[in-house]
Amino acid sequence: MRVDIEENVDAFAAAAARGFVDAALAAIATRGRFVVALTGGSSPLPIHAALATSFRDRVQWDLVDVVFGDERAVAPDHALSNYRAAHESLLQHVPARVFRMEGERSDLAAAARDYEKQLLDLCGGELDLMFVGIGADAHILSLFPGSPHLRSAALVEASIEPPMNPAVSRLTMTPVAVTRARQVIAIATGASKRPAIEKLLHEPTDEAGVPAHVLRRASDARLIVDRAASV
Repeated sequence: MRVDIEENVDAFAAAAARGFVDAALAAIATRGRFVVALTGGSSPLPIHAALATSFRDRVQWDLVDVVFGDERAVAPDHALSNYRAAHESLLQHVPARVFRMEGERSDLAAAARDYEKQLLDLCGGELDLMFVGIGADAHILSLFPGSPHLRSAALVEASIEPPMNPAVSRLTMTPVAVTRARQVIAIATGASKRPAIEKLLHEPTDEAGVPAHVLRRASDARLIVDRAASV
């Protein structure tokens, strides 16, 4: 796993945005479209802002398909919605195609199956780029320590009332999506993430206890952190 340590959040956002642009250029040149999975939380917001402004003209947005690594079981306009955060910070500013997870559906298991079918139809389940945020407890996506979905053979699962903060049911991609992605960029900022980064980089592999260890199985993984989160 390549590790990039940036001095501050602005440099972190620029590095991740350049990774997005490079992956988009390569995918569009090779396959004609670029399929990217966005992640939730606060860490991607400065990346989205950079992509919507200084990096906007470097991407052929009409050839970009945006999917989501996970989503909370809320309406798309809810304050907790990953889609809403991405829409406000990036997607409303660019003409990309967007395939959101329908977290508001009453049958989350059916929503997970339908989203998996969308992914298979869109790209055969092989993302060109997957952004993955790392939580303070070393969770990724909505895969918390001890999650049974860490062993799932599906691409997408429904997680009902997981022990996460906030404790809201979720839809989430699984390790299968991580290992099938052509490239993964893992991100973390802030001193609260330093223990998780320490576990990711230096502890023996234990995916059940440290879901971020799934990233070790990615075919092409890059970790981008700011100085505060670095070890």
